[in-house]
Amino acid sequence: MKNIFFVTLFIFSFYLFFAESKANAQQLSRDFWHDGEVNLFSGETLKGKIKYDLDTDNIQLQYNNTIKSFSAFQVESFQFFDEVLKMPRAFYALPYKKSGNYESPTFFELLAEGYLTLLNREIITYRMMYPTGFWGWGYRPWMGTSVPVLDDSYYVLLMKEEKVVKLVDTKKDILALMQDKAREVEGFVAANRIRFDRREDLVRLFDFYNSMKPKIN
Repeated sequence: MKNIFFVTLFIFSFYLFFAESKANAQQLSRDFWHDGEVNLFSGETLKGKIKYDLDTDNIQLQYNNTIKSFSAFQVESFQFFDEVLKMPRAFYALPYKKSGNYESPTFFELLAEGYLTLLNREIITYRMMYPTGFWGWGYRPWMGTSVPVLDDSYYVLLMKEEKVVKLVDTKKDILALMQDKAREVEGFVAANRIRFDRREDLVRLFDFYNSMKPKIN
């Protein structure tokens, strides 16, 4: 009876862990279709449901009972209402040197526009989750499972230079780019408790900085 009890306990604990893992896994926007429109370099604007893949810089568009694929070489921009995040999002194809000596069109999400334009490329990382025993007894390293987690990778479009640069050390790099307004920026950061690892805070900071700079056409 004792053996049966512990086997049952083990199976139940195992089931609870995987149910929890599934619940904790993020719903990823790139896995869903979203209502929006695509603006092609040819001048066409197509409306329908969009599914995007930033890893390959390709999108799929579902319209007129067909599904068509487009690469960043064909797409100037695309916008949609994100069904997961419940917010509008806009992406632009910009020249960027990923590797080697050549630039190629790359999709970036527009977060804040102005003298310094904040961009983002979401990345998917995988985090290991390990179960604890029933009622919290220890943990089971051999039962770990990999759970996808959404992270942000920030970039800045320097409008005058027409160049996209990646933020490696987010806080240090941003403050260096905004050094001409260092006193005002530092005051804003302190007064508003700006966190450099939070997207909405960075948008507020860039909007504040850009409000002090001349507009670039």
